[in-house]
Amino acid sequence: MKVFWVGSLLVAALGAGGFGACTHTPTPDPNIGPAPPFVSGTYDCGAASTWTTSSFAGLVPAVQRAVANDNPENALTGLLRTHAPQEITCVAGYVHDESVKQQATATDKDLATKRVAATLAWLNQQSARGLIVTNYTGDAH
Repeated sequence: MKVFWVGSLLVAALGAGGFGACTHTPTPDPNIGPAPPFVSGTYDCGAASTWTTSSFAGLVPAVQRAVANDNPENALTGLLRTHAPQEITCVAGYVHDESVKQQATATDKDLATKRVAATLAWLNQQSARGLIVTNYTGDAH
């Protein structure tokens, strides 16, 4: 009798809203403040002054996820909300070089090819805007 009563309550709860009532509106992005300014120029990725919002190692996973995204340009642009353009570009240069190496040796070249194309497009776009990065080999980070 006790099992029937508990089961009846569960069925009633689910019927009265249960799983369907669990939907909710996602919370909006927190106000993270203004994006770091774009300042054209040449940046040495090995210089501490280049890294104003993050570290090289701290930003690598976010850039790797962005360039593996279905829309890498938008994903990389989205990182500009919280990271300086020179930081993203330094890491994109590093990811580009690593992806070229992977593309040459990988048996499944799809992801490496996608990363090469996405990072090259990003580097060219930033260069056209007047932002040049050097020393992005990752050795100095």
